[in-house]
Amino acid sequence: MKQNESFWFDSARIYHLLIDRFNGGWQIPPKSENVFCGGTLQGVIEKLDYIKELGFNAVMLSPIFKSANYHGYHTLNFDEVDPHYGTWEDYQQLLDQAHDKGMRIICDFVPNHCWYQAPVFEASLLKNGGKHRDWFWYKNEDTDEFVSFLGFGDLPKFNLKNPEVADFMIDKAEKLARMGVDAFRIDHAMGQPFTFLKSLRESVHAVRSDIVVFGEVWACGVGPEMAGQLFFKTDTRLNEFLAQKTKPFSQDALQTDYTETLDGVLDFAYRDILLQEIRAGRGIKGNATLKSKIADHFAKYPEDFKLVLFLDNHDTDRFMFDCHDDVNLLQEAIELTTELSRPFSMLYGTEQLMTIDKTIVNAEPYADLRVRNCMDWRKEPMALKIK
Repeated sequence: MKQNESFWFDSARIYHLLIDRFNGGWQIPPKSENVFCGGTLQGVIEKLDYIKELGFNAVMLSPIFKSANYHGYHTLNFDEVDPHYGTWEDYQQLLDQAHDKGMRIICDFVPNHCWYQAPVFEASLLKNGGKHRDWFWYKNEDTDEFVSFLGFGDLPKFNLKNPEVADFMIDKAEKLARMGVDAFRIDHAMGQPFTFLKSLRESVHAVRSDIVVFGEVWACGVGPEMAGQLFFKTDTRLNEFLAQKTKPFSQDALQTDYTETLDGVLDFAYRDILLQEIRAGRGIKGNATLKSKIADHFAKYPEDFKLVLFLDNHDTDRFMFDCHDDVNLLQEAIELTTELSRPFSMLYGTEQLMTIDKTIVNAEPYADLRVRNCMDWRKEPMALKIK
C-alpha cells in the first residue's frame, strides 16, 4: 500500500467498543456478567454523534459474526451477524451513517478459531463424517480430540495453512471490505501463518486500496508450551520465545517481524513503556526519559508502518487502575499519545473514568468482565483533549 492511500489512518482517533456493552437503550447499566447484556448495532448508530463530539473519527467494533458469547470471539457462523446485535442491514446502515459523518469503521476479525458447536467445525468430526477434516488441527487422526486455541477447550483452532481455509477466511474479509469496512484488526495474529496474513492484506487492498490491516501481536500470558500453535518469522524469534522464562521476550522485536506482512500492529510495546514510567513514579508530563524511550522505540520501525497507540483495551487492566485513579495522569497520557502523530485507540468508558478494583492479569476465570462494564449513560463524559 502506498503511504498516500492510507493517510487517513495516521490521524485516526479510534473509539474502541464492545457492541454488547455499549448501548442497548439502558440508562442504568446492566451488571457485567458472562452473558449478553443487550448492546446493539443500532445502539452504536445512535451514539455516533456522541463519539464524534468526544473527538474521535473512527470506531473499532468487537466482532460482529454470530457468536456463543457476548464479546464476539466465539464464532458460531461466519455468514451471519449475531442476532443479539442486529442484522446485516443494521451493519450496512452503521457503515453508511459513519461515513456520512466523516467517520471510519474498523472491524475486529477473528480467523484463528471458532466455537466448538460451529457447524463448520462439527462437520469435521469423525462422528459426523469428517468432512473438511483438514480445516482444523487434530491431536490424533483416529479421534475427535482437537487442538484448542491456547488451551481453551471449547475453541478449535483453524488450520490456516490449508489453502481452502485461507480462502474461506479471506472471502469473509472481502465481503466486509466491499460493504465499506475501512480497516481490520486481526485478532491473535501470532497464531496465523505469515503467508495467510499477507494474502489477507493483499486481498482486501485489492478491494479498496485505502483499507488498513493491523494485527494484535502480543505474547503476554502465552507460555513456551504453546509455541506449537504460534508462527514466528525466524527460528531466532522462536528460540527467544522458548527461552522467555530465563530471558525477557522482546515485544518490540516481535512487532517488527510484521513490518512486511501487515500494515501495522497494536503497539503493546508503547503501552509497556508508559506503564514502566508510571510504576517507577516518574509520571508522564515533562518526563524526558519517557520521551527518549518512545523515540528509540519508534526508530525500530519503518516510517510507513502503522503503530496503533493505546493505553488499555478489553484484555488489559483499565489505565485508570494503572495510574491509581489519577485523572490528571490519564489526561497527560492521552495528550502525550495524541501528540505523536500516530493512530490512537481509546477503550469505551475511559471518558467516564471506568476503573477496576484489582488486576485481571493471571486472575480467576472471567476476570476480564471487570474491564468490560456496560456504559452508564447517566454520567457526563470528561472533557477529553483528543488532538
